[in-house]
Amino acid sequence: MNIYKNFSEEELLIAYNELLDNSGKISRDMQEVLTERGYDEEFFEKANHKKLVVKEKGRIAFEVNKMVEKEIFFEEIQPTISSDILSDEELFNFILEKYVIFKSNYDNEKVNKQTLYKSIFGLLIGTFAGISFLQLIVTFLQAFHFIFLIPTYVVCYLVIKKITRKTRNNLAVFISTFLATAFSAIISFLFAESLF
Repeated sequence: MNIYKNFSEEELLIAYNELLDNSGKISRDMQEVLTERGYDEEFFEKANHKKLVVKEKGRIAFEVNKMVEKEIFFEEIQPTISSDILSDEELFNFILEKYVIFKSNYDNEKVNKQTLYKSIFGLLIGTFAGISFLQLIVTFLQAFHFIFLIPTYVVCYLVIKKITRKTRNNLAVFISTFLATAFSAIISFLFAESLF
């Protein structure tokens, strides 16, 4: 059975380019569908253009990422990048889209004094939240199991994420979450031992 028979033209373009990129030739099934549908040079030109657009977008994304890492603002980035393949509107929208993504990732991963202070504060509050959560479980189940550390980690992470407004991709947030979970476990374990 030919898997390409139900593909739309756009899906065929993508599959055609993937086959050429990966194996250097197209399969017999693909050739059969292209012949059956009567695709001519226009289809192959579209496929080639699509491949050029993908490479061009990769180049532009790489340039935008390098400039974001140098802390250059969008207003300075946009005029420095040009493209012979993308229209001005497509170029502007693509640069803006990549800038927003790369800038938010860069800001999220950046560790500064404010992040450190908020992470330490989050560590304290997260530890308290973790202890409360574990104590609630220990009280109801009358036992302490290490499997409870998974939801405790989630509770600590959510508290620290809310305080720092950064995700676990940030090293300070990750370490604070780990420590808050560990402190919660140790203190809860000691408390559970004293009860029994």
